[in-house]
Amino acid sequence: MKKQFFLILFFLTFTLSGQEQKIDLATQQKEKVEIIAKEKVKAPILNKSKIQITPLKKTEQNEKKTTSLKTLNKQEKKEKIKEIVFGQTGSFSGSFKAYGEIIKNAINACFKAANDSDNLADIKLRLESLDDKGKAHIAAKNIKKLFNRNKINMFLGCMGTRGVLKVLPLIKTEKIAMFFPWGGDKKLMQPNLIYQINGLGLTAPQTEKLINHIVNDLSLTKIGIFHSDGDFSTQTAKAAINQLAEFGIAPVKTASYNRFTMNIENTAQKLISVDPKVVLCLAASMPTTKLINYFFSKGHFGTLFFGIDSTLFVKTILKDKGDIKFEYTSSVPNPKNDKLAIVKEYQTNLKKYYPEETFNILSLAYYIQAKIIVEAIKTIEKPITKEKIIEVIEGMKNFDLGGFEINFNPFTRYAFGQNIILIKG
Repeated sequence: MKKQFFLILFFLTFTLSGQEQKIDLATQQKEKVEIIAKEKVKAPILNKSKIQITPLKKTEQNEKKTTSLKTLNKQEKKEKIKEIVFGQTGSFSGSFKAYGEIIKNAINACFKAANDSDNLADIKLRLESLDDKGKAHIAAKNIKKLFNRNKINMFLGCMGTRGVLKVLPLIKTEKIAMFFPWGGDKKLMQPNLIYQINGLGLTAPQTEKLINHIVNDLSLTKIGIFHSDGDFSTQTAKAAINQLAEFGIAPVKTASYNRFTMNIENTAQKLISVDPKVVLCLAASMPTTKLINYFFSKGHFGTLFFGIDSTLFVKTILKDKGDIKFEYTSSVPNPKNDKLAIVKEYQTNLKKYYPEETFNILSLAYYIQAKIIVEAIKTIEKPITKEKIIEVIEGMKNFDLGGFEINFNPFTRYAFGQNIILIKG
């Protein structure tokens, strides 16, 4: 019995021990599961529904690539662009402000059109202008400033003979090139003055045209001469007197006015005292207008008035006076005649870039002169230099500029100016 009892007790103990071990193992496994679960709770949970990764479509990739290439191309083109700068000094304030603005805007209209059309490839043209208030010493100072400080050695459309003469040493020593200044002097018309290309100011062909018309076409010989006391105007008057002498005619009176005060009363009285049938006006528009008004105020309505190109605004100023007969000379075509390609181009671009400007011979002349520069640069291999531009202009013989002929004269250094027309004001 005892033996059986112990066997039963041993069996029970072993069974209970096995169950405890099973319970312990189960408990351990449960604890492990709880620990793992807790760790999972601590870890960040990624919500796949909130995270969307959209691959770029091929079109979008192409657009980005194209935009990137365009940006690079623009940047490369910008870096390749070479800017050619021309200096200018002129009257942008004072009594001759209107003339200065006309010249500057005409040049800029031509340059802007060339730049926008890409006709010059990777070259851009720019005009840098300074105001000299019509004073020669300021003009010379401006030119020297642009040359020394801004490193500009090419000048275009500078106004005034005296200012150009003051920097003549810079031109003679080939440090700067002077293209198409407005003014004229025999010192600037020398064959050996290579770095000078003359612009408006060749008056001898103009006075010759006027005198031929007055004497041959109108058969008038009682001629008076009206001019300013400036060197340029005085020289023009002397040339006209010599031209009249070739017809055996002497002017009935030659009278000058002060170019600074523009007081013409005494001058007008001297001319009226000899009762001329014709007055040659070798002056600017405003003093000429004052002279005509003075004649009319004294009852001299039968006198005819003719002027050179600097009198281009007389009829505009006198528009309220009725049908006044006034004619003036021009070395360029009529700016209102759009049958010529160069005139049509000028009209289009002037209105595009400077819509407030009106068509006139001064504006057209400087558009043409800027266009000559553009055409010259088109044919030049880089680098662009003043010497290369001069060489091309000197070679322009019977050069067709949109229906207007360019013929460089090596003796006077003018690219045009010999062929003169009369325009009714």
